[in-house]
Formats: sequence, C-alpha cells, structure tokens
Amino acid sequence: MLKAIFERVIRSYKNPEFCFDAGVTSRIILAFAWKMLREWSRGWRLFLFFRVPRFLFLGRGVSFSYLHKIDIGRWVVVGDFVTLSGLGRGKLTIGNGCRIGSFSRVVVSTTFNNLGSHITLGDHVAIGDYSSLGGSGGLDMGANTITGQYFSVHPENHCFDDLEQPIRKQGTIRKPIHIGENCWLGAKVTVVAGVTIGKNCVIGAGSLVTKDIPDNSIAVGNPARVIRSR
Repeated sequence: MLKAIFERVIRSYKNPEFCFDAGVTSRIILAFAWKMLREWSRGWRLFLFFRVPRFLFLGRGVSFSYLHKIDIGRWVVVGDFVTLSGLGRGKLTIGNGCRIGSFSRVVVSTTFNNLGSHITLGDHVAIGDYSSLGGSGGLDMGANTITGQYFSVHPENHCFDDLEQPIRKQGTIRKPIHIGENCWLGAKVTVVAGVTIGKNCVIGAGSLVTKDIPDNSIAVGNPARVIRSR
C-alpha cells in the first residue's frame, strides 16, 4: 500500500514510468521519505533571502554565494557539502529536475578582477559526486545530460609563454564549453576550454576531451577520439 502511494506521487511529479524494485521494502521507503523531508526543510533556508524554493532538496553543508545570481528550477536535489557560486557577468542557472552530487563545486567565477561568464544546466542534468564545474569562459549543458563522479570542466587555460614571468601572472585565455542534450560523460572525464560536445554523445570514463565531438558519437581516451557513432 505504502509503495503504491509513493509510486503514484513520483510518477505524477518526477517520472511517469517510475516503478520500485521488488526488493524495496516499506521500511526502506520510510527511511528515504524521512531523508527527503529533512532535505526539503533545508531548502526553505532560501526564504531567509527572500527566495521561495520550488521543491528544493538540500543536503548537509550546502554553501551558496551570491544567491541573487543563482536561478534554481523545480525539484532540484543538491547533495551534501556542495558549493554553488553565482558570481559572474551572467548567472548560474540550474534547470528543473537537476541533481548535483555531494562534494561538488559549481562556480562561475573565482576572482573579482575578471568576472566569469555563466553556467547553465538544462532540465534534468545530473552531476556526479566530487565534480568541478567552472564558468569563467561560459558553460552550457543540455537537458538530460548525466555525468559520473569527478567530472570536471575548465573553460579557461593559463598562459605560459613568458619564461621570465610566473605562470600565475600571465593571465588566462577563456573559451566557452558547450555540451549537448542527452549525453553521458563517465567518471573522471575532463573537458577543456573551447570544446563543443554534440547531442547524444557518450564519453568514456577517464577521457580528456580537447577537441569537438560530433553529435551521436562515442569517444574515449586521452586525448579523446571518436571510436564509433551511436
């Protein structure tokens, strides 16, 4: 009975095709419901900043910086000890139904003297635990794209041509990163500045993506290369 009630709720608001595994007991469901209730109650801390959360579920220790530059959709789940910072010329935008894994950093800018561009996560994007998303040169991720743990994107590179100057003083070159809809990027994938990954792509675990990947491609390696089309 309890399982059927929760299935109807989840199908109505999240996933029309959802069905519990046969091994999920009522006790497991109650434990999960209690966990989600605590996370939902944490979401109401945004009310203190004159923001009304729309079914926002926050883990422990979530950190917001420059909240007025962060737009959050409905039914968003943010894991434990995630850092979200909207400091930038644009905004940090998190679409409906997104999930950001625990211990991840989603940060548009890290400096005040050269603000970054933006980060936009489309609807139902899922980011694995321990990931790092930067927005200095701009980052756009299409709807329904998912990543594994330790995923990272870096839309800027350090300049290093002058041997007489420390690299940290030579500035950076920023280029946007675009990741299409319905992609799967495995654990420890790294994407560097200026790369566009087309829609419906699969990037193998541990790959370093340094060049554009066409739509419907499967790519692996360091540097990543296309091995076949889907």
